[in-house]
Amino acid sequence: MNDRDQPIDEIMTEPVRSVTADTPTREAAAILFEEGIGSVVVGPADGIVTKTDLLAGIRENRLEAPISELMTTPVVTISRDTDLQTAIDRMNEYEIKRLVVEAGGDAVGVVSTTDIRVALSTHPDAAIDMFAGAAVTEGTNTYECLSCGERVTAESKPGTCPVCDSPMRNISMPRN
Repeated sequence: MNDRDQPIDEIMTEPVRSVTADTPTREAAAILFEEGIGSVVVGPADGIVTKTDLLAGIRENRLEAPISELMTTPVVTISRDTDLQTAIDRMNEYEIKRLVVEAGGDAVGVVSTTDIRVALSTHPDAAIDMFAGAAVTEGTNTYECLSCGERVTAESKPGTCPVCDSPMRNISMPRN
């Protein structure tokens, strides 16, 4: 079996951390910070809230707003026996960094680009190319971190994110 054929449940983060739709933004932010996680699922799988969503809410001074006002919907899900390549394809298709893993209608885990990068760490160039693309364009481009969303403008692709050391992708290029 090649690395991309392994089932996603071998690399997903579990158990999934969830909150109710009426959870205050402040409380959800505390959960992410205290547990060192990148997202929480809202309800059984009604929405997902990431660090980026929470930062936007904090910037807008919405600390007491219910998390349902910040969540992303619909949630893109996969089953726990989905292979790694299918998960990568789904992330690329929806231009997202996390998928909720479901079993029997319940959220049982989350898989992120970081989880996939770690799983493919024996082949780092392949992992980077899958998400970031290997194409090079001329002139100044904007690159975005696949994990934290940091953006950098440069003439050539940075090796890794200056903030979290994760792979970068060129967002100046049209995506197929």
